[in-house]
Amino acid sequence: MFFDNIPENSHILYENSQPLFLEGGKTAVLIIHGYTGTPHEMYYLAHRLNEEGFTVYVPRLPGHGTNFEDFLSTSWKDWLRRVTDAYIELNSKYEKVYITGLSMGGVLTLILASKFNPEKIALAAPAIEASDWRLKFTPVLKFFTKKIKRKKVEHFEEEGLNKIAKEYWSYDCPPKAADLYFLQKMAKRRLMSVKSDTLIIVSKKDKAVPMSVASTIKNKISSKVIETVVLEESPHVVTNDIEKEKVADEIIKFFKK
Repeated sequence: MFFDNIPENSHILYENSQPLFLEGGKTAVLIIHGYTGTPHEMYYLAHRLNEEGFTVYVPRLPGHGTNFEDFLSTSWKDWLRRVTDAYIELNSKYEKVYITGLSMGGVLTLILASKFNPEKIALAAPAIEASDWRLKFTPVLKFFTKKIKRKKVEHFEEEGLNKIAKEYWSYDCPPKAADLYFLQKMAKRRLMSVKSDTLIIVSKKDKAVPMSVASTIKNKISSKVIETVVLEESPHVVTNDIEKEKVADEIIKFFKK
């Protein structure tokens, strides 16, 4: 049954993992967080865009920010359906809708762009490819295990983030990684259908997504306007780390052109 794998006490573990909507002008920006992430990693960018006059919406992807069992009960279909609905809702109310996404959010952004052809998109560390070679084996591995404990577990000052870390970042989850891998393949197949003006942001110190994704995307999409920004110091979550101001500046500049 649908509810069998969702605990009754499921709730959002960290206050800043709530979806975020900020009313602004007639141009809206759909902002999509990453795999095992939550809206909090996009809050800084969302507020910066709103300050510049954009309406912004950061949905929470199903199964994210609650607990491992809830996460396991979702799939790529749920994640793609959520952002599709969000885009349709915004597009029904605002004159223009741009899209930006981090990591898997960048993958989902490309898929949406291939279908709906928004005027502009921005891709932050888009995980259309992954540095971890094990990802390609997850479609088989998922039949043997649901959880693989990680050797290193991060600790955070905020207790809410530690709760999320315990549920999502202390383990690898082959069944859901296989869903990410499926989305990667889908996005690659649809790259030629992407015609939106595109900004690609990658980082030299990103250990999760190789810088080569910029060339892969640039060489295969059909967009006439393609810009690339290379960061020097940021780890993978470029929207919420050491160069987040630069990331926000570049996306704002691109969207306001």
